[in-house]
Amino acid sequence: MQLCYGPMACLALFAVILSLTATDTDANKVHNCCTKVSKQKITVPIIGARLQKKALPCVNAVIFETDNGETICSHWKESWVRKAFFQLEMARKALDTQVPTANSPTTSP
Repeated sequence: MQLCYGPMACLALFAVILSLTATDTDANKVHNCCTKVSKQKITVPIIGARLQKKALPCVNAVIFETDNGETICSHWKESWVRKAFFQLEMARKALDTQVPTANSPTTSP
């Protein structure tokens, strides 16, 4: 059985197959970013956070990391989100100033 009955038919069949394999639905795509956010306050302990800028399909978000290993995408305009992010940044900066680096001079007693 022959699928192509002429060069144009073969070319058209090839174009259809190529477009079907190249086209993918959002349900099949994997995104390593937040594509939606929550406004609900996080009640479990938060151990880290990072900002995500909008670059479709990713949205503006604050990504919180909890002590149970979960990552939660939160709306960056929520006041509790800004407060929690600020507190985490202050704690990180305080730790950075307390921990001596390997290259810093040490004093002997």
